[in-house]
Amino acid sequence: MLSLEYKPFLNEGVDVYYDDNNLVTFVFLSTRKRIQVSAKKHLIKVLSYFDGNNTVEDILKAESVEREELHYFIQYLESKNILIDMKWFLKIPFDTNYKEKVKKQLFFLMDMLSSCDDVYKIQNKIKSTHVAIFGIGAVGGWILVELVKMGFERFKIIDHDITRSSDISRHTFFSDSNVGIGKVPAIIKTIENIDSNVSIEGIEHNLTTETNLDKLIGDVDIIINCAEEPYIGYTSIYLSRYVVKNNKLLFVAGGFDAHLASLGEMIVPYVTPCSDCYNNYFTKALKDWKPSKHPVEYRGKGMGGLISLNIFSASTACLSILKYFIAPDEFIKSANGRGEFKFDDYSIDSFTVKKDPGCRVCGNG
Repeated sequence: MLSLEYKPFLNEGVDVYYDDNNLVTFVFLSTRKRIQVSAKKHLIKVLSYFDGNNTVEDILKAESVEREELHYFIQYLESKNILIDMKWFLKIPFDTNYKEKVKKQLFFLMDMLSSCDDVYKIQNKIKSTHVAIFGIGAVGGWILVELVKMGFERFKIIDHDITRSSDISRHTFFSDSNVGIGKVPAIIKTIENIDSNVSIEGIEHNLTTETNLDKLIGDVDIIINCAEEPYIGYTSIYLSRYVVKNNKLLFVAGGFDAHLASLGEMIVPYVTPCSDCYNNYFTKALKDWKPSKHPVEYRGKGMGGLISLNIFSASTACLSILKYFIAPDEFIKSANGRGEFKFDDYSIDSFTVKKDPGCRVCGNG
């Protein structure tokens, strides 16, 4: 039985609604999760006492409710993360500066998880994870910025390109002073202005099949591929074969169809399809497609784009990584595929790819 001194505290991020049929709806504002429960009128009434100041004894004295009934009602609300420890934020053992920087995210995680211990576990994993990003242009640059703001602190960024005047339309690191210099030093200046505590190693390198990945990124935990040259399908296959062999994570983000609002895929060795599985899928799915050679030999000026579509790709990539960190098993159940946001009708065009049992890299082939 709950102690009479216990002080129930309603999660600050939860709104409460009820109707004339005594149906109570709890709405988590950050995640939009909704929980509905039928409750007696006198139990609905006691919700107004859950401010962290009133004890169980105070509530029993003020309202006509049995102690056992109140006990089970509170216990249920705690199991749904509707009632939480009022001092949970103070108990998370990060240093003050880091905790304040990711405060909003910690509150979001608290709405998703069941305890401050779980929140700390996930955020500490983020803090300690070493990330490599290949290609830090229109998508990769925004992914880097978002991951920094999410609390990731250790990065390697790999790109060989320079900034151009046209980058103002889509790139996070654009400024007049950066035109003509490498994208790597340009993005490092951007990150230093956001968070000087981030450890970021910049490598000006062109990813090819001759790249020694062990030497370049052997110490990282997760690799994000946004390198579209010569084609992201080729670079992803090379990186995918490496992560499968070395048990690392790979997220393929951006690069498809001029990387406009693409939904990429997470590759978990021997669990999700690898890039060779995707390649095998497309080889079969597109076997009857007969592309016609475009009459315009150089098409660089014809590829349009919007910064909002690039950020869409970057944001969905970061959300996928966060979701995998929070609940890997649940994420993997729905992670096998690729998609694109369609600007004309705001729909998502997606498809599912399954592991190829005959794959020579991750299957039995």
